[in-house]
Amino acid sequence: MEPCTFTFKFKKILRKNGLPENLNVHSLRHNNDSMLIAQGVDARTMTDLLGHAQPSTTLDIYSHAFDKNKRLAGQKLSEAMGL
Repeated sequence: MEPCTFTFKFKKILRKNGLPENLNVHSLRHNNDSMLIAQGVDARTMTDLLGHAQPSTTLDIYSHAFDKNKRLAGQKLSEAMGL
């Protein structure tokens, strides 16, 4: 691997910061996006941020994160109703 490639530099940053070297930019993107969804960012906004043409693409890829939001919504409704 040439020392000037993006991957080489990225792996060097990972090593320097004690992070697992099996991380890649795609996994960081997926993690970042999952965290935004878990914080309540809606599907339409995420679709725009990710550059997906259709919300269905975002929903298919990140359904696990949206499922967590469904549980949180149920909890909030229960709390609002005093249950």
